[in-house]
Amino acid sequence: MLAAKMVRYAPSTKEAVAADPSALRIRGVVFDMDGTLATPMKEHLIKMRTDIGVPNGIRTLEYVETCLHGRAREQAEKRIVDIETEAMANMRLSPGLVELLRFLHAHGIPIAIITRNNINSVNHFINNVVAKQPQELMELFAFSPVIDRSFKPTKPHPAGILHVSRAWNIPPQQLLMVGDHLDDLLCGLRAGSVSALLRYSDNGEFEAHAHIVVDRIDELVEKLASGFDADMAISGHENVGI
Repeated sequence: MLAAKMVRYAPSTKEAVAADPSALRIRGVVFDMDGTLATPMKEHLIKMRTDIGVPNGIRTLEYVETCLHGRAREQAEKRIVDIETEAMANMRLSPGLVELLRFLHAHGIPIAIITRNNINSVNHFINNVVAKQPQELMELFAFSPVIDRSFKPTKPHPAGILHVSRAWNIPPQQLLMVGDHLDDLLCGLRAGSVSALLRYSDNGEFEAHAHIVVDRIDELVEKLASGFDADMAISGHENVGI
């Protein structure tokens, strides 16, 4: 085990930036979608792996893209889309999300999405789930860029968050990656960013790979408003499971 390498992140509020603009702080937040911006769809993910026959120890998309060919791959890709479409009907905003987005908007902190879902799922989230919110809240959901699985390579590769870093002209170490799965955390860690785990009853095993752990997404408001310490010895390059 590596020795801890604690780094202090200053508050991300407008007031703190004005008082000390050169301090290390979070200046942008990148979100996973399912299980993070929206409530978890784990039963659909289990069904997906079962129906396609994904072996233990390999990610679903990795299995389809590297192990299946021809008709078998076409059928698997169609099944993934079918199950994602079924999951859309139950998609809801994560509890506390509006409170977090309100804070980020108030302090001029940009937001983005990196998801391994297809673009139809992303569009459903934006055009149906988000669109049901009161009109006065719409400005809070200005995600840009939005990266779906057509962007290669997908998580846990850091390419997505590095793309966001370039688009915003913000160094990776000043970005926060928020997710509920190990691959979200590794994406952030391997980019040199801060990774936050949204913890549920069944994903606590990923805590060791997160700089921040919260049980509700709006608990991040306190971290960003007050500042926090992150153990940057957590690199994401160690040999971890799927």
